[in-house]
Amino acid sequence: MIYTDVLRPPAPLDATAPAYKDWLHLNVLDAASGAIGIFNVSLHGPPSDARARAIGTALLHLPEHGWFGGLEIRGIDEALLGPSFVGLAKVGLAVVPSPPSVLASVSGMDGIGSAGITATAASRPVCIELPIPFGRGWISWNAIQLLRLQAAVEVDGARLDLSRAVAYHDHNWGRWHWGDDAGWEWGCFMPAGGSAGFVFARTTDKAHRRLGPAWLSAHTGEFKREFPQASIHCTLDGSFTEPVRRFPGALAALHQDRAEPRLPARVRICASDGFDRIEITFRARAAAQVIAADPVVPGYGFIHEMPGEFVARGRLNGRAVDHSGLAVFEYVS
Repeated sequence: MIYTDVLRPPAPLDATAPAYKDWLHLNVLDAASGAIGIFNVSLHGPPSDARARAIGTALLHLPEHGWFGGLEIRGIDEALLGPSFVGLAKVGLAVVPSPPSVLASVSGMDGIGSAGITATAASRPVCIELPIPFGRGWISWNAIQLLRLQAAVEVDGARLDLSRAVAYHDHNWGRWHWGDDAGWEWGCFMPAGGSAGFVFARTTDKAHRRLGPAWLSAHTGEFKREFPQASIHCTLDGSFTEPVRRFPGALAALHQDRAEPRLPARVRICASDGFDRIEITFRARAAAQVIAADPVVPGYGFIHEMPGEFVARGRLNGRAVDHSGLAVFEYVS
């Protein structure tokens, strides 16, 4: 299997170039330790503009220890860019075509002394190339729902064994400005051992009142299923009341009005089309707020990463489904 995926920079004379965004993303979930890692690199703004930025993110949440890591923000001309690679001084991510893999490296990121991760695809890629309306622009994405790891990670001076962890990868790109009336809800839900996996996504407005089409993909063993949009229902319940870790500190200080965001404590996703049905219940255990500033027009986006646990029950391909494990839910406004 060969997975051909590359960054999507704007062509010369592209009038939409000021709204350019590109994002390589890797989530790591380890049932043995409870560790949940969020690693990504992203490009914001036209590559030819000195205002454009490259951002590296390395966040790791450990039960009873909290958050480690942070953000690295550079001018785009300071980044090492390849067809499917973004490298900064402390964070780098690359997509390899054969075998389909994601390589991530981290060095000296606020408690994450070092990390070298090779995540190899254990499920076929999902390609959603069509532009989806998003704010005044659009977003597209590709994903690999399940990857298995080889990893060497040092956290708080100690080695963290992630040899039994699983991972999720996606690549997002499009044209939008942070600060547009746009948001999204997204989650990946991974049982221990990678025997199954579930991914949910939908776009919204900033207030999460206008909801775009929902997307839910489920795979168990060799069986994979994407549910029809009309069969998917998602409800956000309760209020998450624990302190929210905020990044980067300078932008957080400018936005004290967002220090206590309204976030859900629970998420319930149901899908049933008369043949298959699934119900996923997620509970958040922590939250981090990543503040994204648009480099071209005044505006900010607030990306909330919420690690937690889930259960999934139902019936797929004629077989009963009963899974539990770790998950990440993302709430963007």
